[in-house]
Amino acid sequence: MQIKKLSYNVIIIGFLMCVLFTSSHAQDDAKADKTGTNPVNFSPELRLYNEFTRLNIDGGGEQNVTTLEGRIPLLDGKVQFRVRARTSILKADFNNDGVDEVDESGFGDLDFRFLTVPYTNMAEKEAVAIGLEVFLDTASEDALGSGATSLGPQVFYVKFLPTGLFAPALQYKFSVDENIGSSKIDQILMDFNYLRMAKDKQSWFFADPQIVIDNEINTEYIVLDFEFGAMMSKWTDLEGQSVYVRPSLGIGSDRPVEGSVEVGYKFVF
Repeated sequence: MQIKKLSYNVIIIGFLMCVLFTSSHAQDDAKADKTGTNPVNFSPELRLYNEFTRLNIDGGGEQNVTTLEGRIPLLDGKVQFRVRARTSILKADFNNDGVDEVDESGFGDLDFRFLTVPYTNMAEKEAVAIGLEVFLDTASEDALGSGATSLGPQVFYVKFLPTGLFAPALQYKFSVDENIGSSKIDQILMDFNYLRMAKDKQSWFFADPQIVIDNEINTEYIVLDFEFGAMMSKWTDLEGQSVYVRPSLGIGSDRPVEGSVEVGYKFVF
């Protein structure tokens, strides 16, 4: 089983690296935006980011996840394909006895998504995107993944603003196959994405309060994300490349995390 999971990860990582050598025909207005902040901008992208998370458990714990992500427009820019592969380091003391019951490292779960925009009205400056996200049980260690294969249909409403955009999203995530001993997944995720661009379009502020309703274990909590990003062309000659930092905070008694900090790099082709 672990060999099979490792093979999946190697294949997907190899596919991601191919993004560097892929040319695709995106929409004309998408080519102008190199920030990677517009959810309906289907440009070829490569992203690399690392997130350090403090877990909300009695004895304390932490997780460090490094993600390689590729996005490719398909069908003349009408569909976006996104795929993400991860490595993870997890330490957790569930019994509050000073000993880590979990101390694992390896590959995490893979996921991929198809996203399309069936409705666009530029007169009203609005659009609707729909997608299907697939989460694969490919973690090299049980503790590093969900232990289930899941589907996540989602819908975005995007309202373009003079200073950025507002893009609330709704996703229903449910498992279709679980390993023995793993719980089913049944979640509703509501995001309220808000983006504010600087006047020169070279830096931005992004906020995403995400509400998670977990029907399987009957809990609700909020994850509040903030992102501060800038194009590297502000101080270098690297066009289409940007960096960002994204701190987050868990809210609610049932929150799985206390908070996290993510640092990332994006290359929009």
